[in-house]
Amino acid sequence: MTGHSDSASTPTRRALSMWMRFGQPLEAVIDDYGPIFDGWQEGGVKAIVVGRMLFADSDGTPMKVAAFDPNPEVYGGLDVEAPAAPTEKLPEKRASLVAALTDAKARGLEVYVFCPDAGQGPGGEGHHLADDKTLAARVARVSDVMDAFPMVDGGILDGPELGYEIAPGHRSNIFEDMPETLRQPAADLDFDYDALIAARTAFETKLHNLQPAQIDLRADGGFLGIFELFDSNPDLAAWFAFRRALLSGYYRRQSDLIASTTSRPVRIGVGSRLPCFTPLNGYDLHEMGHQYPFILPKLYFFHRGFDGFYGTIGRYIQTLVKWNPSLTDAHAMKVVEGLFGVRLPWIRSRLDLDLGFPPQAFEEFVATETKRMLAAVPAPNRVVPWVEAGREPHHGDPISAGDLHRYLGAARDAGLEQFLYHSHTHLSQSEWVVLSDLCGQPWLDGKPGYEPPDDLPWESHAKRS
Repeated sequence: MTGHSDSASTPTRRALSMWMRFGQPLEAVIDDYGPIFDGWQEGGVKAIVVGRMLFADSDGTPMKVAAFDPNPEVYGGLDVEAPAAPTEKLPEKRASLVAALTDAKARGLEVYVFCPDAGQGPGGEGHHLADDKTLAARVARVSDVMDAFPMVDGGILDGPELGYEIAPGHRSNIFEDMPETLRQPAADLDFDYDALIAARTAFETKLHNLQPAQIDLRADGGFLGIFELFDSNPDLAAWFAFRRALLSGYYRRQSDLIASTTSRPVRIGVGSRLPCFTPLNGYDLHEMGHQYPFILPKLYFFHRGFDGFYGTIGRYIQTLVKWNPSLTDAHAMKVVEGLFGVRLPWIRSRLDLDLGFPPQAFEEFVATETKRMLAAVPAPNRVVPWVEAGREPHHGDPISAGDLHRYLGAARDAGLEQFLYHSHTHLSQSEWVVLSDLCGQPWLDGKPGYEPPDDLPWESHAKRS
């Protein structure tokens, strides 16, 4: 008897379907797309997401030149101004892009454009979530892209959204997303703008004046307990209800306008953060999951950087302790758990965030968040979460290949069928070993043909320059 298991008795493991994003820059793939697509398909890639649709200019500055000329008729049909045509045409790059996308489609890959609204023309003067002309300008650009690249199946919109961070100066600060331009939209939705501003101020003030005993008494008490911690302020509940109504209305209007504007049926997906964050920043995943062909919550777990789960948790703890010197990290974490509706017993200090992920992070938290995503949609194939790992995901701390394997495995076991990897540019060898093993024919170092580029992500290049 040998020490090897009988392969006939080994349970069949369900493979995940992988989507791969490339862009920022485009040139790295479109200049040699054949071998790259070969390698991706062997590794289990079923769809590609390309974009933003911008080339480097003739001086080499990345993401400067639009990949096509706008069609004024598309914009005129929505009574908005077309963006200016690029002064550089770059015909060879345009031809390479079209050839790459045509080849991808001929191979049976689905093809989507990331941020097809990028490069839109001028909108109106109102708030971008309520101004009809601003929405029309975005949708016109989406329609223009779909016409310019008829081989694509649709696009992925990354936002807009409302804030979810409390750290001063953060780009998604929740206390900086209620400008005066929302006064009339609030009234249109039957909300009192001044009362909402007062409630937001009271919420921020309370976050500066938390006491350990209050947290111990109320933070573990579920929705009503955390509501008591914030003084059971009915206007605070109205503030969160307004955020949901505003963002839900925007996505509803956008979905309707895209359906009535595009010249052919296209599939548009919309992104969000993890379900535990969405009530805070206004998303209603159930509505989005039924209005759009697919949704893309972010399975981002890295620390620091931006958009990572540990990073947001860490910034909340840091900010709350700075505002309230009497609090320990553990007390701040209890507030975080109460606000987000999560239980993370392995995190009681900021040090714990730097110690990595214990088994229950995958077995419990990842599985729960995945099930919540799936509960938002009519069918599992309408969830395509973003996945990013590697050395500097979104300029954050590394996610090892082992952790990537564990959290994708936990998501698969919870019912996930597919995911979108972001992005080919900084895909490392160890990640590709894991991804190909989960999705297709396993790749190992030294295998002839495709090899991951292992560059820095766009966010790191941009920050360092």
